Amino acid sequence: MSGMILRFVSADEWPALASQFSDLTFEQTLAYAVPAAARIGGKALFVKIEEDGRLLAAACVRIRALPVLKRGIAWIASGPLTQRRDASPTNDVALKRILVALREQFVLRDRYILRLRLPGIAFIDPERFAQVAMAAGFSATTRGTSYHSLAVDLHKTADQLEGALDRKWRTNLRFAAKQGLSLDRGNTPAMRARFIALFNAVQSAKGFQIDITPEFHFAIAGPGYDLTILIATQDGQDLAGIVIATVGNSVIYLFGATAEAGREKCAGYFLTWEGITSSLGRGLDWYDMGGIDPTANPDVYRFKKRLNGKHFLANPVEARGSGPVFALVASLERLRDRVRQR
Repeated sequence: MSGMILRFVSADEWPALASQFSDLTFEQTLAYAVPAAARIGGKALFVKIEEDGRLLAAACVRIRALPVLKRGIAWIASGPLTQRRDASPTNDVALKRILVALREQFVLRDRYILRLRLPGIAFIDPERFAQVAMAAGFSATTRGTSYHSLAVDLHKTADQLEGALDRKWRTNLRFAAKQGLSLDRGNTPAMRARFIALFNAVQSAKGFQIDITPEFHFAIAGPGYDLTILIATQDGQDLAGIVIATVGNSVIYLFGATAEAGREKCAGYFLTWEGITSSLGRGLDWYDMGGIDPTANPDVYRFKKRLNGKHFLANPVEARGSGPVFALVASLERLRDRVRQR
């Protein structure tokens, strides 16, 4: 690839580099990526891809190597970043060249299985991406999670957004507005404790489990990864809470919990609308609703769908080389999965 160069950069350089991309999400921030990699016994590496001296893409790569082999999995979550703020959207030719550069480095040179999932807010059509990825030597995989969500356009006014709401959603929002709910906002230790109490109570009642907890996010939030907690109250009782994060040019809904008394008053509508409208006028682009699953969680899917935002889907792909090292890494990964299931 004439003129195409992949360079490793330091962690100190990463925040300024990543901030140049409009498709930056929390998974590619320094604050999140380093502890997320350490959590699985890995490390975070940072790269940029240039062509003839012009920045094309950048990625935080989480590396997890097997102790003896010194090889393993390279995972790019919500990356690579390809949408420069000061440039036109990346076309298919450039995207293919970016993927080829990553494959050449991490698969052919470093001998890792490379997996990646694009940022959803890049809004790249999944079928189009699948074709580009295949041409670059990647294939679809079930070893990484897809990200299906919708995003609310923050360039609109509150009136425009309300007018676009599904009638049922708008009716519930207006009902919530008549309930005399109060709002607390912040990210203090006291606010975190109140949200965790709400979240744990709802989690216990519904019997669900999550992989990465609110406590993990609270512990790592910092510059470039700004968390805000919103809690709806009435008569001194916490009825519902949400946690949202501002990263780059977007806001993402991370966690939510609504007590039974809060559901009766549509407190979730009250908080969601407050999160969205408080993000307007801040020079941001999107409010990501944090994922949808029509099959596994149809109620939450309907709630978010009725906001009538822009849908997007990002599927994972992987590239691997031939030879015993790649086969062994894949076999050990399957063995680990079977042990976990037992």
